[in-house]
Amino acid sequence: MKGLRIAVIVAVGTLLVAPRVYAQANDAEFKCEKATNKAGVKFVGSKSKCVQKCLTNAWKGVNPFTDCDPPNYGGTTAACIITDPLKPGKSAEEKFTAAILKACVGDPLKVDCPECYSGGDCTTESTDRVQNIEGQVDSFVPGVGCEQAGATKDEQKCEQGTAKALTKQVATLNKCYDKCVANVRKALIPAGSCNPPSSDPATQTCVSNGDTKTIASIDKACLIDPADCSAPNDYPDGAAWTNLVDSAITGNVPSTYCEGDL
Repeated sequence: MKGLRIAVIVAVGTLLVAPRVYAQANDAEFKCEKATNKAGVKFVGSKSKCVQKCLTNAWKGVNPFTDCDPPNYGGTTAACIITDPLKPGKSAEEKFTAAILKACVGDPLKVDCPECYSGGDCTTESTDRVQNIEGQVDSFVPGVGCEQAGATKDEQKCEQGTAKALTKQVATLNKCYDKCVANVRKALIPAGSCNPPSSDPATQTCVSNGDTKTIASIDKACLIDPADCSAPNDYPDGAAWTNLVDSAITGNVPSTYCEGDL
């Protein structure tokens, strides 16, 4: 299990690259950044549901567990996440890409791609960012769902409960920083307040409250029987999972609101 935790930390850490500093975004660029962030949150939630459904069906014998394994997945799970030839444009990845293109590419009088997004090329950004967040989610999947075949009902509840709690945490953290950045633009708080970890008291409280709820949810889901990863009951507790997601999400903030808005 120690190796698995290190693998997740390394995968998350590779995304924490400090961006260049740019001038503050204009309104159209900021709209693009906000929409990109919102689409990323939706993607994480959608992909998590695809994987959770795959595991549920695998425990029922409906599909093999290999369909639930990143990065390629398989069967209906691959269709749900990557592309479904019967429902073009409806997969989690395709919706994420389309949302970025809609908000950031098109009429220059209405939309504007920030220069910090792939050098101002949001068509490229729509691909690169999907792959980036994709890799981040994939780094968590083997750990969160570490016990597959042989998992008891309570162990299944633990793993599924953890996945749901972490997905909610992603949404909460992004909302905390969204509001922080908006307040900087309105000059309600000093510039630099949202650079993670935020120095803004309201944002700190927002993050802390979200973390507390996530920890409680995971510990409750795993109270009866934590999953067995490489040893009995060695599944990380709520605090450990929450800290990992905190690192991942706060690491994404500077690259999302990279046009000098933090």
